[in-house]
Amino acid sequence: MSQSSSALHGFVLQTSDIEEAASHLSDAAVPYVSELLPGSSPFSTKIFVTEGQRITLSRVVTTGTMRVNSCLPEDAFALILDLRSGLGVHRSQKQIVPVDSDCAFVQSPLQPVEVLTTPHYEALFLRFTRDALVGELQKMLGREVNTELIFAPAFRLNGTAGLRLRHLCGDLRRILYTTDQHSVRNSLPLRKIEGDLITLLLQAQAHNYTRLMNRQHQAGSWRLDAAEQYMRANAHLPLSLGDICQVAGVNARTLQHSFRMRRGCTPMEFLRNIRMEEVRKGLLDPGESTSVSGEATHWGFLHFGRFSSEYRALFGELPSETLRRSRKSPRV
Repeated sequence: MSQSSSALHGFVLQTSDIEEAASHLSDAAVPYVSELLPGSSPFSTKIFVTEGQRITLSRVVTTGTMRVNSCLPEDAFALILDLRSGLGVHRSQKQIVPVDSDCAFVQSPLQPVEVLTTPHYEALFLRFTRDALVGELQKMLGREVNTELIFAPAFRLNGTAGLRLRHLCGDLRRILYTTDQHSVRNSLPLRKIEGDLITLLLQAQAHNYTRLMNRQHQAGSWRLDAAEQYMRANAHLPLSLGDICQVAGVNARTLQHSFRMRRGCTPMEFLRNIRMEEVRKGLLDPGESTSVSGEATHWGFLHFGRFSSEYRALFGELPSETLRRSRKSPRV
């Protein structure tokens, strides 16, 4: 018995048929074959799928202990996170990875994976297009890549990168779930979140290009000036680190090292400060329809709680206080 929806923007399927579930997740998450193990409780699953611009997000709630074998096609990568109390043991590249609250799993194209699931689990699958990841990698390196990109499978979640990943996944889910399906293609907030996830994965997770990315030199001052001018002119757009590297003509490691040495922050922190300054300008000289949320969203701040906290740390007052003060004392 199953229940399904044809739209890939939320609930897709509820079923007790293992093969039916696999057919729906083949393109949205990972292609796989599975078998219910002896003594397991009956299989049942609910599948939710939301398609972004470069990332497809799937949430799967399943009952039944299974052995699963999967392999992604050459045009996709996947990031798999546990949302409940453990997803099961994943085996890939001669490594055993228990996917739980402390560890996510990164699946690279054409890499066979074997999974022994827990009896009840809730999983989040982020499926990235190869073009998105490899394209950003090439911009960050400043050169073409000729060997297929392969990630280490275990993504540790108990550090700074893991916390950042959790925040970004939460923001991605919120934006996808609240954006009309027909508006997804042109959503700048969605493109920014996807770009941040792609950059984080390439920078924080080990892969076969990590050593090349970590080579650093010193960028000339004119390169930093070019990067800064580009960020100021395009701060309203969802820029990636790779975009900035491409303009400056240096790789990511060199750009970040040079910015820290000469600007006291990373390029993305510099960009964030530019955006904060632009928000403040808008709040200091408001129009009739100016709002804190409107200004924050326009400049790429999508989590208003974190935005308000960072704004106060930078300017000594909440953004709402800036706007209230400006309305009381309008400029002549």
